[in-house]
Amino acid sequence: MNNSYFITGTDTHIGKTEITCALINFFKRKGLLAMGMKPVAAGTEIIDNQLINSDVYKFLLINSIKKSVKIINPYCFDQAIAPHIASNLTSNEILFSKIKENLLLLQKECEYLFVEGAGGYKVPLAKNKSVQDLISYLNTPIILVVGIRLGCINHTMLTVESIKNNNHNLTGWVANCIDPNMNEVDENIKYLVNNIEAPFMGKIPFQKKINTSKIADYLLWPGTL
Repeated sequence: MNNSYFITGTDTHIGKTEITCALINFFKRKGLLAMGMKPVAAGTEIIDNQLINSDVYKFLLINSIKKSVKIINPYCFDQAIAPHIASNLTSNEILFSKIKENLLLLQKECEYLFVEGAGGYKVPLAKNKSVQDLISYLNTPIILVVGIRLGCINHTMLTVESIKNNNHNLTGWVANCIDPNMNEVDENIKYLVNNIEAPFMGKIPFQKKINTSKIADYLLWPGTL
């Protein structure tokens, strides 16, 4: 059995990686093999004596099965800039076929695979191709991470509309509270719950120090496992 999901977000820096790690934890607790991959990453640093993207490093630590960085992150660019720009600057073309090849390899090894996108749903990856095209190519349902901050209703409804227009399957969405000073958080979430035709998968309270094991406590999985 393999269940694969694409994790996209309403923007960049809204907690996609943390939610992905929490989903991996959620299923590991149930005794299932769960893994994360990030096909395209931008921005590297030295961690544990290796040049790596910090999000990818989190997956290396948490994945049920240890696989090489090249498998879980086939495309990594040193500069933290838009992937299509980084790809052009380094003449390293992002090939969807390579990403799918790696995804199929990982699918064979685990029961739940979470594929984290770069930035939001419309982020360009290559010439005339964006994250939404990659989702079509991989044919995976979507879990949407919503960064709860001022403007989130507009960002979220536009993203959901775009997902619907592309006939992509939205499995559910997670409300991630990223602004500790935001007013009327619950009213904003209530509006989204009432206006998104997909299951609400939990409200993650603001965390000063991120603990993905604790985040897993707040996650709700649609239907029964």
